Amino acid sequence: KAVVSTQSTGFDMQARGERPANYPFEHHYQPGYQPQPGYPGRPKPFRTPTRTKRPEPKQNKYHTQSDQSGSLSDSDEARDPKEADQFVEQDPPKRKKKAKRRANRAALEQKRQEIEMESFKEFASTVTADYLAEMCSKASNGRRLIWVSLWLASFVYAWYNIALSIGVYMSKPTATKLNFYEASSDGVVFPTVTICNFNKFNKSYFDTDDISTKKGQLKDFLKITTPIWGHKQEFDADSWDSKYDKIVQQSMKDALAAASHSLEGTVEFCKFSGKPCLPAGFRGNIEDVDLEATDPTAAFETVFTEHGLCYSFNQNGNLTMSRTGALYGLSLRLHVAQDDYFETQDVAGFKVLLHNSYEPPMIEEYGFALRPGSETYVRIRLQKYKDTPRPLGYCDPFLEQQFRTNYTISVCVMQYRAINMLKKCSCIAFYMDRPDIVKSLFSVLSEDNPYMKPKICNLKEERTCADQVLEGLALGTLEIDGEKVPDPDCPSPCVYTTYTYTVSQSEYPSSAVKDKVVEEVNKQKGTSSDEEDASSWTIERIRDNYLKVHIYFEELSTLEMERHPSYLISNLIGDVGGQLGLLLGMNICSLVQFTDYIIRFSFFKGFMNLVRLYKARKREK
Repeated sequence: KAVVSTQSTGFDMQARGERPANYPFEHHYQPGYQPQPGYPGRPKPFRTPTRTKRPEPKQNKYHTQSDQSGSLSDSDEARDPKEADQFVEQDPPKRKKKAKRRANRAALEQKRQEIEMESFKEFASTVTADYLAEMCSKASNGRRLIWVSLWLASFVYAWYNIALSIGVYMSKPTATKLNFYEASSDGVVFPTVTICNFNKFNKSYFDTDDISTKKGQLKDFLKITTPIWGHKQEFDADSWDSKYDKIVQQSMKDALAAASHSLEGTVEFCKFSGKPCLPAGFRGNIEDVDLEATDPTAAFETVFTEHGLCYSFNQNGNLTMSRTGALYGLSLRLHVAQDDYFETQDVAGFKVLLHNSYEPPMIEEYGFALRPGSETYVRIRLQKYKDTPRPLGYCDPFLEQQFRTNYTISVCVMQYRAINMLKKCSCIAFYMDRPDIVKSLFSVLSEDNPYMKPKICNLKEERTCADQVLEGLALGTLEIDGEKVPDPDCPSPCVYTTYTYTVSQSEYPSSAVKDKVVEEVNKQKGTSSDEEDASSWTIERIRDNYLKVHIYFEELSTLEMERHPSYLISNLIGDVGGQLGLLLGMNICSLVQFTDYIIRFSFFKGFMNLVRLYKARKREK
């Protein structure tokens, strides 16, 4: 009987559990053993079964591991009783379905995040923005941190400059371009020259002080209502009808036409382009005209302004000038007639305005003065202004259609005054009765006006209402129907011309020719040259009543000032593209790629939301 030592061989079968102790057939386990027929084979080794540790189930909201019957544990008794009861009533299969749905949602969310991350990595590797590719590369965290810092600094600085560029564009800056054009063969259009005597009423017209006569009432009214040294005198409007019954309905226009200085007594000498002045509107052959016998006053036309009755030269604007210098301009000798000044007039001389023929003469605002006893030289130059229409510029190209006439700032201002005066006083001032002004008043006139023509203010309305309206508009204090009247909105036209001038003066007449001038004037007036004669014209009296003026072009070239926007949308796009390209490495292709990625990403999120909604509705069914 063979005995096998398990200690020597290291083969302890019993210790390994392959056979029981004291097994009688140990030879069955000897090497090379072959079982005989009819005998049992080698038994299979017996192994002790081993068990793996089961994973602990997840703790649900209301049940513990030891409580599988559905009852609440002690630690969950403080939870919401209503929610706990609903959970207990659910059967185990339903709870399993909920857990499965939660797992599916978690898997779907994880899958979505993975797809978004892969999509962003692919976008970062293909986009033309270099910073993004470097920040999303597989480099070390330190290297990527440096790129992120550079990108943030460049991003902030780029958008700071872009914001400045947008601010400059919104401010609409402009630049002025100067162009010089030589005159054509026809010359340069000569301006319309309007002259007004500072004295509105001729004293010699009022030959009586009798208050019961029409002239006496008008004289008394003018003495009371005319300011002296800038101070207005008191005027009792209540006693108007009884005190001035003869001039109740008389207008200021009628009074000026009757009592102002005559044209014959104002213009004594006129020469234009080196020749005597031709009658106004003359279009015939100059060779057929006797220049020596021409009337100097025939070249002037009467016009009413806020300064009273005035006279205009070249009212039609058809005269041109092809030479420069004082000899070839307009030369006038004007009679001031201080001896006939009204007793309340405190300024002597003339006021002159150079303007276009199609605009009203606003001589109070833009005229310059000529003093007696002087010879004045006025050098003029034609300037043309052009502006860029909206939306690129500031001017409105449809202003002429809106104002129904040749639009100028003077027309706009006078229409603004006439409209507010008509609303406040139900009449307009005498000098506003012009076709280009009346056209704007149709919307203000009442429907019961059969002729659609505004009323001209009479003397009382002129002093008690019209003057207050003009003063209120100038000070910004006028109110109509309890509402304050806003300032006028009178933009510049897109194209307009103006005349700039330079004025210089000298004494007239000089001491060298004073004796000859005294003799000529006394001869013309039919008076004696003897200084002791009260009617004699002395040199002092001549200097107090006469002046000369020369108006001429210093250059025939036209100065055109063209204003245009200096920062267009193309400049803004260029600056924005430069900032993005230089600081962020982006271009128009990058913007397209970003837009495409945002659209695809938004579509993907929308598609995933639709998938969730579809599955939720399917579960509900």
